[in-house]
Amino acid sequence: MKQDRTLAVALMALLATAFAGPVRSESRSWTNSAGKTIEAELVDVEGDKAVLNMNGNNFPVPINTLSKADQEFIANWKKSAPTDSSGDANIKPNWDGEWPKLVSADIQQDIEVVKEDETSGEYVYASDHYEFICDVNLNTSVVKRFSLLFEATNQFIRELPIGMVKPFREERHKIHLFETRDSYFSAGGPQGSAGVYISRGGEGDILVPLTSLGVKKVGSSFSVDYKEENTTLSHEITHQITDKEYYALGSRGWFTEGLAEYVAQSGYRSGKFNVDDLQKLKDHVTAYGEDGRGGRALGDEFNAPDLEGFMTMEYDSFLANPQLNYGLGALVVYYFFHMDGEKDAANIKNFLKGLKEGKKIPEMHEPLLAGRSWEELEEDIHRAWRSRGVRINFN
Repeated sequence: MKQDRTLAVALMALLATAFAGPVRSESRSWTNSAGKTIEAELVDVEGDKAVLNMNGNNFPVPINTLSKADQEFIANWKKSAPTDSSGDANIKPNWDGEWPKLVSADIQQDIEVVKEDETSGEYVYASDHYEFICDVNLNTSVVKRFSLLFEATNQFIRELPIGMVKPFREERHKIHLFETRDSYFSAGGPQGSAGVYISRGGEGDILVPLTSLGVKKVGSSFSVDYKEENTTLSHEITHQITDKEYYALGSRGWFTEGLAEYVAQSGYRSGKFNVDDLQKLKDHVTAYGEDGRGGRALGDEFNAPDLEGFMTMEYDSFLANPQLNYGLGALVVYYFFHMDGEKDAANIKNFLKGLKEGKKIPEMHEPLLAGRSWEELEEDIHRAWRSRGVRINFN
């Protein structure tokens, strides 16, 4: 009965949200054991739950509460979900490189015009690693300018010695751009967001309104206002090129969101990331951000949940308190990257290698503990951040 109520709540919430644009490719009818039906899109499978999406809202639903036909659809979808990983065996992951200090995109890159179709209203441009699918015609100089953010983020992840594969794949990652925020919302962008990554079985596309890239219409053409460039989009770009194995329960949440926060708050400007810019990350977590916008505002001292519970939290629970959990995730990831042990990120690299091997809770966390109890690890994190002016009080 509880599971039926879970789906019923999700059904009512989804039905209450008007879908203002064209239904995406995976949209279909879903029915639970009580006979309730909705139209929604399957975007991911997390253990025993199917993640259904409508208008940018995700709802985890227990698979065993769905009809037999729905369960068969999910099983087949998992088998056919895009992985784009046929060439992964030929990619040598970066585990041993030096930790980057300054990351730069190639500002000389050419922009390829793939398609400009006025009849269909589809315009496609490509940089080295991205394909930008737009609903309005853009000058290649404009695309070249905003593509720097995407290319620099990709280069950042390539240079991080944490074993990523996806940034090195030959195919271009797809970015859908919209002239107006209304068209972005209609396509599934969440209200109030600057951009969104929509995952489908570990792969997916990014949706972004042009205004988030600082692109504005001037007369009949478009230009880029550098002051309006939204560098927090690096958070979503990071999600798109994070390896699927790192989204396992026990990592998804604290690590995946913490990593995305780490990248997005690494001092980006004009195609360059200053990875040594700790102050920006601190301002983002403790206050309202470097520019007074979008910070987590946790303060220089704040209470945190117990670390084991935090690092094993279900993702929907993680999202229930985003300010605390995203901010704490950023600090914990930074600790393991730069403060833990010999300050060589050895423990978190071993943790990530374990994820690649398919290790599960609790075994997956043993490299992070490195012989310590959870309470001892909490004390080490508390002590390290206290020396940097931030007091984390684990409960």
